[in-house]
This record gives sequence, C-alpha cells and structure tokens, in this order.
Amino acid sequence: FKQKTAYEIGVRLVGSEMCIRDRAKIPFYNDLNFMIDNCEGLILDIWGVLWDGIKVYPEALSTLIELRKKDIPIILLSNAPRKSEIVVNKLENIGIKPYLYDKIISSGDVCRNELITNNDLVPGINYYFIGLKEDDDLLENTKFKNCSSPEKADFILITGPRDFKDNLELYASELRECLNNKLPMISANPDKIVVRQTGEKIFCAGAIAEVYQNLGGNVIQFGKPYKNVFLEALKHLKLIVPNINLNNISIIGDGLETDILGGNSVKINTILVTSGILSHALNIKYGQKPNLDKLNKIIHNSKHFPSAAINIFKLSH
Repeated sequence: FKQKTAYEIGVRLVGSEMCIRDRAKIPFYNDLNFMIDNCEGLILDIWGVLWDGIKVYPEALSTLIELRKKDIPIILLSNAPRKSEIVVNKLENIGIKPYLYDKIISSGDVCRNELITNNDLVPGINYYFIGLKEDDDLLENTKFKNCSSPEKADFILITGPRDFKDNLELYASELRECLNNKLPMISANPDKIVVRQTGEKIFCAGAIAEVYQNLGGNVIQFGKPYKNVFLEALKHLKLIVPNINLNNISIIGDGLETDILGGNSVKINTILVTSGILSHALNIKYGQKPNLDKLNKIIHNSKHFPSAAINIFKLSH
C-alpha cells in the first residue's frame, strides 16, 4: 500500500502485517486507486468480485485489462467446487479471457487432489453425492465411485445444493440419514451464501455442511479460508515474481469468513468488496456505498478485519 495513503488513513505497515490503529473504523474507498502504485501481486475472488455466477460485473473486465497493462500478476482463487478448467471455460463465456489472469485455483481442484493423494482422509472409495448434476464429475477418472444411497457410502461429497432454488430444509432428512450411517462429509466449497447482482441470495455447500456439523456430523472442508489454498496462490505469485514483497500483495474478496480470514492468516493485505455477500446485510444494491457505521459493526462482529474496503472492484481513470 502507498506509504502516503497509509499515513493519511491512520494505518502503518509493520513487517508483513497491516496494523489498523482503530480497528472499528476500516478505511473505505470507491476504487482501487489507493493501493495500485505499490501493488506487486493480486489474489482475486471470482464470485462477488468479477461476476455473480451468471453475469460479469460491469467494471470487472475493464479493471482486469487495466491491471494487465500495469503488469500486475493475478491469481484467481475461487471456492468453486469444480475443476479449474471448467471455471476457465465459464469465465471465457462471459468475456473474462485467460490472458486477463495468470492462474485459477479452485477449491474443487484442491479437494480432488487431496482425496486422491491422502489415503487417510476418507474410510473408503464410495461416496454419496450432494450437488448440481454438472459438478458430479469432480472425482471422474479416480478410484472413487458415486453410489445412490447413504447406506452404501463411505463418505459424503458435497459441492452445493442440487438446485439453486432449494432451501436448507429440503436436506434435513437425508443429512440425518447420513449421520445415522456415520458418514464423514467432504465439502468442496466452504462458502455459505452468494448474492446475484439482482440481490437474489443463494446458499452454498458451506451452509449444508454447517447444518451437518450442528447435527454432530464430521465435516472436512477445502478452499478459502483454509491456509493451504492461500499458500498455493502465493507460491504461484512467487514463481512469476521471485522477489515479491508480501507487504505489496492483496487478496480482494467479498467474504469476511473466507477471503479476509484466509488473507489475514498468511499476513497479506485484505480488501473487502461490499457489493457481494454483504449487500443484503448492508441493504445496498450493486455499486452503492454502504452506511459505514453499519459496515464497521458487521466487520467488528465477525472479528475478521480487512485492511480496507471498497464497494466494487474497479480502477478509476
């Protein structure tokens, strides 16, 4: 972050950690211009920063193009519960071409790799699947087999709801059945909710996993906020810029419990986007500036403090 700006907002850089003197008042900006001059690398969330799961956000493409002109390395770090090659195709379909970033790391990839390489993670090869039909290929071409009922399964693999219009209550009875069969749950997406540009709220795998955990089930999750995915992103940034300075790397995301918590765990700058997940709690539409007292209260209650907040992902000319 620019040193001048840091002093102006009452923030000082100490080692690799941004320390905020009054953590109840997080600095808020209308764009990314405040930090761009000293930026050496960015880790970007996808859903809530670049798109809403259907449409690209209006400023996202032009912002990515401007960042590429500045030769800033970009790693996309997503809690998408699918292979990264599928995420690449989805982004390309909405205009976010592969030349606009350096790499995508998905929670689906991390989950798949861990299941393949860690023989102690689950007690067998048969899994009971909960998720969209299109995500059922996550363990394709592996030793693992999809089975039709909890009675025949060794573990649950969850990528999200089976339909975005579902509510959590629909899953209560089968989760109890899974619990009765003592199945551990492997979740490929720790996100609990996402929000469309229209304001529509959709629950994710993390919400179902939370219900299962509250029932007494054993849950193992992959993706943000867990440290290993952030270390993987940092590893790729270091391959691009070997002498990269942690002080000048930022994660930009809309999740306090995922992006901000995870970024803080590896001591990089964390920038919270308010027009995504938090838009419901803040009662704002896409691009609207939130009530800062309300925003700071939400942040304080979460105990996950970002270095700064912005309402949308954009650079101003």
